[in-house]
Amino acid sequence: MSATEAPERIGPYRLIRRLGEGGMGVVHLALDPSGAEVAVKVLHPHVASDLKARDRLIREVDTMRRVRSDRVAAFVDADLTGPTPYVVTKYAPGRTLEDTVLEDGPLPDDAIIRLACGLCEALVAIHAADVIHRDLKPANVILVDGDPVVIDFGIAHLVNATRLTQTGMFVGTPGYLAPEIIRGAEITQAADIHALGGTVFFAATGQPPFGSGAFEAVCYNILEGKPQLDLAPAWLRGWLRLALAKEAADRPTAAELLRLARKLDPTVAELQEQARDGSTKLLDASTLGETKVLGGTRAPDDFSDLLTPVNYVTAERAAAAPAAYAPPPAGHAAPPAAPPRPPFQDQRVAGPPFQDRWVAGHPGAVPPPRVFPPPAAPPAPPAAPPRTWPGERAAIRERHPMLAALLLVILVALACMVPVTVSLFAIVATFCLRVGYHLFGEVSRRRAVRGSSITDPFFVIFRTPWAVVKSGLATLVHVPLAAMFAMCVWGVLTYIGRLGTDPAAAYAAGAFVAGLFILPGGAAPRAAVSRTLSAVIRTPGAARVLLIVAAVLALFTSMIALSADAHWAPWRPPTVAITQVVSVLKRKGEDTVVNLISGVIGDIMDRIGLSSLTFWN
Repeated sequence: MSATEAPERIGPYRLIRRLGEGGMGVVHLALDPSGAEVAVKVLHPHVASDLKARDRLIREVDTMRRVRSDRVAAFVDADLTGPTPYVVTKYAPGRTLEDTVLEDGPLPDDAIIRLACGLCEALVAIHAADVIHRDLKPANVILVDGDPVVIDFGIAHLVNATRLTQTGMFVGTPGYLAPEIIRGAEITQAADIHALGGTVFFAATGQPPFGSGAFEAVCYNILEGKPQLDLAPAWLRGWLRLALAKEAADRPTAAELLRLARKLDPTVAELQEQARDGSTKLLDASTLGETKVLGGTRAPDDFSDLLTPVNYVTAERAAAAPAAYAPPPAGHAAPPAAPPRPPFQDQRVAGPPFQDRWVAGHPGAVPPPRVFPPPAAPPAPPAAPPRTWPGERAAIRERHPMLAALLLVILVALACMVPVTVSLFAIVATFCLRVGYHLFGEVSRRRAVRGSSITDPFFVIFRTPWAVVKSGLATLVHVPLAAMFAMCVWGVLTYIGRLGTDPAAAYAAGAFVAGLFILPGGAAPRAAVSRTLSAVIRTPGAARVLLIVAAVLALFTSMIALSADAHWAPWRPPTVAITQVVSVLKRKGEDTVVNLISGVIGDIMDRIGLSSLTFWN
């Protein structure tokens, strides 16, 4: 299967549509067994075949489980040992920060502060779990109702370094790399702070923080610590200067940066803090005290593989460059070059859109930064259905209520035609559905909290006896309730509808079967049927075909049930059985309503071979 070819299912997840593609794999919107939306990242074959990358990914996923924050797309599940490894996180509906800024322009002031605080909160949670994100950038931030949610963390750095070096590609999005990453030094959590500053800079200006020229020039600006702070709003520059500090030790921690972000004020041109004596002081790295940097224990040469592979420089331009990171000579125009290829989808943040990079008559010149007008607050757009691209499958409904209702109509019609047999089948079926609901529903909730585990089969085996006991008790309570409902239907049809005893009893059997699902206490069987249909029906076409078939069967069975006589085997027709029971009770002088009901039930149990259960006889 190619990287762009989407399977219909992977593991227990049904894939709906593709959300995007990066260097590690393809991300799909999917439904879990309970019907909830999740994001499933299927790894590329070249990553899945790298055993070293798999081992490192397994260790990283174990660490990711500990991160708990509303600002981070929570880890749900992973399968890293199968033929097609994948990682599952909660789905965050919304646009990426990159798409939002490129389409609508820079964020307004209040939205920038909200973004900065939210990203700081995300890094506080990530760093508290001793994790380094390593891939924070606008493309990995989803805006959900204005609040940022960080996605794709802890994964992209696992691309194999040797393979990328052999292909001549630099790994990463230059505008959001910390200087120590480019130098090949030890990576600490301070690298995330640098990326956070660059991401907020992009949100405020619509431009990458270190320019959008040649790859070498961008890296030079990063290594020299020269962000384009003059493009940022004056009130934000002090905060950005701290986050984008050249040296890792000079950057504040995420908690310190969050404290400063909450003090940001668009009406104040400098980042200030109120002193005890009532005066104000400008904040820089020295006023924050000692910066805590939590370093990792990995070897320095093990961190050159951070982000998705980006071939920014052609071989001809790389050979013509005088030095690896030398800036372009002053006063010289860039040499003519062949028209470059458009960047990949997840690499647009390295510069402005492709069509805006060149000035007419000067292919190598870089245009001045674009200035976006302040966006007006548009009215809330009406809700629109999710857009699908040609060739993509439409989103599948989580449940199939119409199909489930038609199946119940068929079962009720069959109960009217063969009352005893179908009623017994319905009792057994609801019991089994309850057992499955308690077992697999508990497993789904357990996986949502702890993730998939090799102990899940043992958990199911251990829980089976308790699920059977709980389902049995629920069935013992629910069957009499459905029987009383059936007796009420029988009485109404007999005394008000003037139906004969046998036809009324047949319809009462149908009411009994319906009551097992629709009366209070039938939620578990209904949920189990819904989950089963959601798991079995894999495409919209199959759902439509099954709906048509079920509608036709429901129509024909209902017509037969209304016109044909019921078949009471293995019991006798109710008129015969009731007459015999009444005669026996009269001989004993016990012809009361209660004895009549117990006598009829005892006669049914005796006919089907379960007379040992009639303890009252």
